[in-house]
Amino acid sequence: MSGEAFGKCACRITPRSTGIDELPWGSHLCQFFANGDELRDAIVPYFKAGLENDERCLLVAMAPFGADDAHSALRAAVGDFDRRELEKQIEIHDVRTWYAAAGAIDSERMADGLLRSEEQARDGGYNGFRTNGNIGWLRRDQWTDFQGYEARVSRGLKGRRMISLCSYCLDGCGPPDVLDVACRHDVTLGRNGGGWTAMAAGGDELARRSATEQRLSLLAQELEHRIKNSLATVQALAGSTIRNAHSLEEFEKSFNGRIGALSRTHSMLTAGGQEHVALRELLENELAMYSDESRDRVSMAGPDVVLGAQPAMAFGMALHELTTNAIKHGALSPRGGKLEVVWNRVANGLAFVWIEKDVYLSSQPARMSFGTQLLRRLLPHQLGARVDMNFNPDGLRANIEIPLA
Repeated sequence: MSGEAFGKCACRITPRSTGIDELPWGSHLCQFFANGDELRDAIVPYFKAGLENDERCLLVAMAPFGADDAHSALRAAVGDFDRRELEKQIEIHDVRTWYAAAGAIDSERMADGLLRSEEQARDGGYNGFRTNGNIGWLRRDQWTDFQGYEARVSRGLKGRRMISLCSYCLDGCGPPDVLDVACRHDVTLGRNGGGWTAMAAGGDELARRSATEQRLSLLAQELEHRIKNSLATVQALAGSTIRNAHSLEEFEKSFNGRIGALSRTHSMLTAGGQEHVALRELLENELAMYSDESRDRVSMAGPDVVLGAQPAMAFGMALHELTTNAIKHGALSPRGGKLEVVWNRVANGLAFVWIEKDVYLSSQPARMSFGTQLLRRLLPHQLGARVDMNFNPDGLRANIEIPLA
């Protein structure tokens, strides 16, 4: 079938039961799911309605709701499922045997093949054809070509006795991806209690509105993820601070300072909905109050560098510990001294140097403080950083290299 043949079947457009909502022939649906239960809750009623409508059905499945899961769930929902499958009214394929997942996306060939299946279903006496495919196999470098295929399918379905549902996993989609997908489908499914409902249909404006709702849902999930990570960080901070504190007063002061640093970094990340923080902003947040008018005591120099949420949280804590140590024992203490902070981009990321000068240290600290542990252990663990700390006679010099994506 050539590209010119798209949309050639001029059948009467009437609403069809999808098991979700009444939708017309030619509808192209998309769904964003978080787990196998959500896939099952959409796919089972969707195909049950198709079988009962005497439509031919094609399901291309993969984890977390694979072909075996689909067989079991549909067999339980449709009393004569085995007969219908034997008669080829429904076919369930594993995604690895269906899509050319390892190769290039040939959008014209794939779309033409799908539309020929609709013709074959009608030639076989069925009322129409409905499909579902789990798109979890898609690689990032295939994304643009596959969205071209999705747009081609949307155009090709018009005027045909066919309904197609595409399922995308939220874990593999960022907000721009959700917008991409929603704008190439007629209908976006949304959660409605324990089931699904059509959130948008029949126009770009509704699709954009649906995409906005989906983006808000994604942001809510990201917020939940950050909260869980933050609670884990607070637990680690509490445990380490207790082990290193000599009194309740010392614990309270140190712990409150660290929670304050964590909170300030959180505020930077959430201001305006941003997902990154400028390194210079993190530094100024910690050091601005210690800089005199002549800038002789604290100097900072480096290019504009932004850090994502996870690096910003970890590095913000590290800067707080370096600052706290400098206030107690180093260049920012009452005995005086100078602090120089320099950073540069390197081939693999960021090279950061913290240099304290004109501070006399009689010897290297005998006990590893929490701040030292954070720098030497947690930064390499959380960020893959390389940390080199030297307590020189005139002050601390810390070299930190952080890989950046």
